Amino acid sequence: MKALEKLVTERLYLVPLKLELLKAAIIGIDELATILGVKVAADWAEQELIQAFPDIANILLQFPLQNEWGWGSLIIHQTENTLIGHVMIKIIPDVTGLPTDAVEIGYQVAPLYRRQGYASEATKAMMDWTLSQPGMQTVTAGCAPDNIASKRVLEKIGMNLIEAREKVLVWKLSRVC
Repeated sequence: MKALEKLVTERLYLVPLKLELLKAAIIGIDELATILGVKVAADWAEQELIQAFPDIANILLQFPLQNEWGWGSLIIHQTENTLIGHVMIKIIPDVTGLPTDAVEIGYQVAPLYRRQGYASEATKAMMDWTLSQPGMQTVTAGCAPDNIASKRVLEKIGMNLIEAREKVLVWKLSRVC
């Protein structure tokens, strides 16, 4: 499998969130903005993600493939040159910790940029790239049952609802061989 490099969509750049950028983000948003050479939208990421950056950095250090792919990508608005969100790829390991043929995908976009198709555009590009990698077969995602916007993103990018649990809807898309 090849390392994730910057992806370009119609309106976005997707920059892999690898160890170097995670370290910058841990230092602070100004450091991240300087390294990326961008402005940063308010609330581009939820505090839960920002607080998890040190743990994510440790995961990238421990798992070479996850490090090559990064923790997904930062979403940069092309015309505004602004960091507006993040789309996650988490490789799902087997019981021994080795990668399987599946990943979990997630996304978040700054409130000012929601309801404009950016989450769908970024997540679709990341999902398509993932499923184009040798050996990758399945992308999964989860969202709260009452999160209508998130459900709409998953429907729009072609994922299928496969299970409704009490607090999460589980979505899946498998590569057609």
